[in-house]
Amino acid sequence: MALNNYANLQSSIANWLARDDLTTEIPDFIALCEAEFNRELRIRNMETTATVTINAEQIALPTGFLGVRSFFLNNNGKTKLTYITPYQQFDTQGSSRAGTPQAYSIEGSNFRFSPTPDTSYTANLVYFKAFDSLSASTTTNHILTNHPAVYLYGSLYHASNFIRGIAPDTVAQWRQLFIEAINQIKHMDETEKHNGSPLIQRSGININNLDNV
Repeated sequence: MALNNYANLQSSIANWLARDDLTTEIPDFIALCEAEFNRELRIRNMETTATVTINAEQIALPTGFLGVRSFFLNNNGKTKLTYITPYQQFDTQGSSRAGTPQAYSIEGSNFRFSPTPDTSYTANLVYFKAFDSLSASTTTNHILTNHPAVYLYGSLYHASNFIRGIAPDTVAQWRQLFIEAINQIKHMDETEKHNGSPLIQRSGININNLDNV
């Protein structure tokens, strides 16, 4: 059976397991697989561009956010926003400080900016976004279309943690095949990737200078 959509993937998992009584559980195995490869992968096909309005000290992260690729204010020229840790931000910014944001941290599900914006700014954000989860309405995505082995072996591995009696060698084999499929994606992406910025920039700004803003 072709692994070309959500329904066929579920059927293939059931066939590989030789089980017809896991209709309720198989979507859980797929969801666990998705959570794992979204944690592992940071590839070009996950890069998404958004226009962000910065008009408060904190704004919500985009849906599916995994990490920043680049972050620039659209002001006179482009001002690069540089990542600093929440501790660095706490240490250098008082709540009354306002001005043109120069840096950001991530706290919970929010960006936090330093200084606090004194007006509304527009910024370009390129970020890594989790692949859309498969469902009845989202029947495929980049991973299933181009790398179906990731879904198959990852789901089989997570199924093996639920089902009693599967031979340990089989469990280990599915896990290894899952890891190899993910590593193949990483290797392909590295060989094709254009030069770009690291996931998070941690240099380029002297946080002590924020005291003078």
